Amino acid sequence: MTRTEFAAVLADCAVVTETYLREAEKTSGMLVQCTGEPLPFDQRFALLSQEILEMEAFRSYLGAKRRLHNAALVGYEELSTD
Repeated sequence: MTRTEFAAVLADCAVVTETYLREAEKTSGMLVQCTGEPLPFDQRFALLSQEILEMEAFRSYLGAKRRLHNAALVGYEELSTD
């Protein structure tokens, strides 16, 4: 991995981190709607759909963070595939 590629991964990590946090905030906002009674079907379905979006965003965040962590451990030049 070159310095330029490393910078791109770093920038990507910032974007996916923001995306994950935004999706987690949406989920939290939906969970505030919970009451002592079960949510109506449409709200339960919306919550489930949002949780899927949040999990996908979290996986993207973890992937980018893993690449940065590996670069920190061995140096980004060691990650070169050439």
